[in-house]
Order: sequence, then C-alpha cells, then structure tokens
Amino acid sequence: MTEFYNQFELHYYFQDDSHGFDAIVRNECEKELLKLFEEACNDLEIKILIEAKPPQNGGFIEIWEFIGTNKETITLLVTIFTLIMSRVPVQNRKLTKLQIENLELDNQLKREELKKLGINNIDHIDEKLIAKVISFLVKNYKIIWRRSNFFKKITQYKRINKISTNKLLDYKPSSQPETLRLGDFEQFILFDENIPDITDQIVSIDLISSALKQGKFKWKGFLNSQIIDFEMLDENFKQRVFQGDIKHNNKVKLNVKLSHSRKIDETGRIKITKYYVTKVLSCSIDNVEYNLD
Repeated sequence: MTEFYNQFELHYYFQDDSHGFDAIVRNECEKELLKLFEEACNDLEIKILIEAKPPQNGGFIEIWEFIGTNKETITLLVTIFTLIMSRVPVQNRKLTKLQIENLELDNQLKREELKKLGINNIDHIDEKLIAKVISFLVKNYKIIWRRSNFFKKITQYKRINKISTNKLLDYKPSSQPETLRLGDFEQFILFDENIPDITDQIVSIDLISSALKQGKFKWKGFLNSQIIDFEMLDENFKQRVFQGDIKHNNKVKLNVKLSHSRKIDETGRIKITKYYVTKVLSCSIDNVEYNLD
C-alpha cells in the first residue's frame, strides 16, 4: 500500500434534500464511533489524537482527523476503521464464542497476541497486515457492541437511508467510498445482549439473611466484601433450613457452587443480573464446620 490517509469520513444521506441533523441523534452516533475508536486504539496500544473537523454539506458529512507522528500508523487506523464500519459481518448477529472468551482473556495474553501483529514502528502496510489487525480487534466485544449501537441509532432515525465511509488525505478522497443502504444496517446490530452464565464457581458467602418461607425469595450475603442477593436452588439445603435441621445465627458461612447471569448494557459494560447457588457444599456456624455432601 503506497497511499496514505489521515482522515476518516462518514457521510449520512437523508430521505429528503435537507442537511439538518437532529443534534441529539448526531451526538449519540458520534459518541458510539469515538468510543469504538478509543477502544481500538487502547487494544492496539496506540496513542493518537482524534480531531473533529467542521461538518460538510451534502446530506451530512462528518470528518475526523487522526494526528500522530507515524503516517503509516495513522493510515492503518483510518483503513481499519473504514473497513470495520463498512464490511458486513459474516457471522450471525450474536457475540461469537471467541468474543465471549475474550471477555476473560488475560491482558498479558492480549499483549503477546498484539506483538505478533508487528505494528510497532511499522514502515509498510499491506492487505495481510490489515486483515490481521481487524481479526485481532473484532475479538473485543466492546468494539462490536459500539458498532452495533451506532447502527441501532441510525436505523431508528428514519430520515437516514444510506451512509458511506471513506479514507481521506487532507480532505481529498484517495479511494471510492464504502456505501451501506438502509437494508444493510440491521446486519451490524447484535440482537442478543445476554451472554452465557458463569457457572458453578466455588466460593464462600457470609450469610446476612436467608429466606425461611417457601417461594422464590432472595437470600442475602457478603461475597468478597460485596453484598449480593442470590437465589438458593439447592432444595435439599433449603428443606433442612425450613425444618430446623440447620439453625442459623449471625455467624454463618456457606461454601457453595455459585453461578451468575450477565448482560451487556447500552454502554458496553457487563452487568451481573442474577446470582444463584446451585449447591451448598458445606456450612460453618460459629466456626463449626458442617459437611453437607
């Protein structure tokens, strides 16, 4: 690749001939893209300044300029962002297994994988390098989630019927724009914000209160100094509590198999929506251990 770029262009096309853009919708779209850019730069360990340029006419055109000392690095970033925002995903619109596993991937492993890309002090960019970098970045669910949020917002804003992205060098396009029409938008949207449960972790819970009546009442306890509400699904243990076989006081510690459900919120944060105990392995009352296996 011999051409260089320093600007990313996003062109919104409207159903009518006007150029006005709802300020709230525009700012929400801009926020999602900038968060995507920020997440990608963090993943690649590249420090770069992204400067917004004055909007252009013709529908509504946004231009962001990437400012740094290495023109190859800037060209690489502009190129991969253009492709990430224009290349229709080939997988279904759920987080892939690889992206889910990446949630828990150790930062050291990520750094080792990044080194293999060889983007530090790059002096040559080719299609092979671009493909490697994109493959590395799309493992990060936050990047895919931010892209999904962007397309959700423009799909809901009915005036937009097409967008295009392009790479520029000082406002001069160096290639043909990549265009997506209204029917393409939904292919970028993730339709399942729930991710697989974390199951059967062995943990200790300092019990605060138990539910001493039948029904789906929550129990409460300390887990790693944090107060949690959880469902007790170990029916055998519950029955022993209800029948008075296990008498509680204020010094009860449970050794359990704990699972939790997770969900990704609008900002891309993973939130735990439910804790549930599948098995009580043992309990300690006044420092006396009772094995329940």
